[in-house]
Amino acid sequence: MSGSASRRRLAWSMAAVLGLLIAFGPTVARADVAAGQQAFDKGDYARAMSEWQSAADKGDAEGQLGLGKLFEFGLGDLAQNYKRADFWYRKAAEQNNAEAQYRLALIWAVGGDDFPPDRAEAYKWLVLAADSKGVWGTRAAEVKPQFDRLVGPADQAKGKKLAADWKDERAKANAPPVAAQTPSSPAPVTPPPAIPNSKCAGWPFPTLPCTEDFPAFPGAAPQQRVVPPVPAQNEPATTTTPSAAPPSASGEPPIDQLNKALVQIDCAALRTHLSAQGAPSIWGTVPDDQQKAKIVQLAARLFPNGRPEITVEIVPPPLCRMLAALNAIRLSGQLSDGNLSLRLANGATQLREGDLIQVEVRGPTYPVNVRIDYFSIGGQVLHLWPNNDEATVFLTAGETRVFGQPGAHKVWAAGGAPFGTEFILVIATPAALELGAPRRPVESADDYLRDLRTALGRSRPPPGTPNIAGVLMVHTGPH
Repeated sequence: MSGSASRRRLAWSMAAVLGLLIAFGPTVARADVAAGQQAFDKGDYARAMSEWQSAADKGDAEGQLGLGKLFEFGLGDLAQNYKRADFWYRKAAEQNNAEAQYRLALIWAVGGDDFPPDRAEAYKWLVLAADSKGVWGTRAAEVKPQFDRLVGPADQAKGKKLAADWKDERAKANAPPVAAQTPSSPAPVTPPPAIPNSKCAGWPFPTLPCTEDFPAFPGAAPQQRVVPPVPAQNEPATTTTPSAAPPSASGEPPIDQLNKALVQIDCAALRTHLSAQGAPSIWGTVPDDQQKAKIVQLAARLFPNGRPEITVEIVPPPLCRMLAALNAIRLSGQLSDGNLSLRLANGATQLREGDLIQVEVRGPTYPVNVRIDYFSIGGQVLHLWPNNDEATVFLTAGETRVFGQPGAHKVWAAGGAPFGTEFILVIATPAALELGAPRRPVESADDYLRDLRTALGRSRPPPGTPNIAGVLMVHTGPH
């Protein structure tokens, strides 16, 4: 074979290899992202980092987002590091990843070790996230009113300009060149900053600074850390009346600081109440034990002299996202609290495979139409009532009814594996909700919640008779 023929064959071989890499690179990256998410959901953060790093190196935005989360929350053997989180989130944000933009808004709002907060920068990323479509655009739009209260007019204006400048720069970068230019040396790539040693290892709240004193949002000075005195030997301990910590220098009460911090926990649905004695109650759901531990320490820091009552259930993904979506609907004002009660007919909280699903519902003090849905671990929803046998479900004022009794219309039985924590949602509305075309008995929970929110937004309940909802957590297992 001649030298020129060898060179031609070598050139063809290299072109073929590059073509295969271009053709299959995105597919391989997506596989790495999926494998990383599976490992992340199982708590295998080392494997998640390996898979996401592989995808991120191929330029995949979801892989870059995943790495950002690992550094933001300091999961596995990683120290919490907002600089590295910012590095990877920005790469994903450059590809219009709305979740990365949303998380950038959060970390810039509260800051961290060697990462000073910047309210204008936070507002910039929130504006960009809110401008996008999808669930993260919706979530950013829901959080924006809170940022509007926390960020002053000057920083808001600056943040909006930064967002506009960011869009203009990207538009110019993506525009076709007007004329050929002399190629220049590529700019050096700045590597992500090295991981510093954590100053206070074990700090449990990822989106708040790692300090010995509880840090409030920017603009509110950290409150003084209160350490109760230790009684001397043989000296009886004194009993103090539970009371909340004093407001911060900005005058913001601790319960408000608590609520602002809780809404930052991803995949959580949490609610609070402050007793007359100043002791807080926190209840709802979080995705894992780590998040629950954060809440415990957060409440202890904000209410050092109180006795916080924490009733939080652990509900892992994807179910926690469904509950978080429902909580967002409630926070938007489309669903209210009311005197609607529900329980399994036998009073238990467990369902074994094959058990009949019998739900006892007591309606409010006004007539309501009722929807009862079962949300499963697999991310689907089963529409229990109404159904093909009973197209309309109606309760008179204060009526109590047991759904699912044998011989009374449709009955449903608990399904098989996978088992775990699931939930039943009951929605009571004065007028029947218009959800569009007839729905399949089983469908994607995301699709249903999207349409449910739209239907609730169109409804106009009379004054004093709001749309209300109740959630019943159930634990499933083999027969």
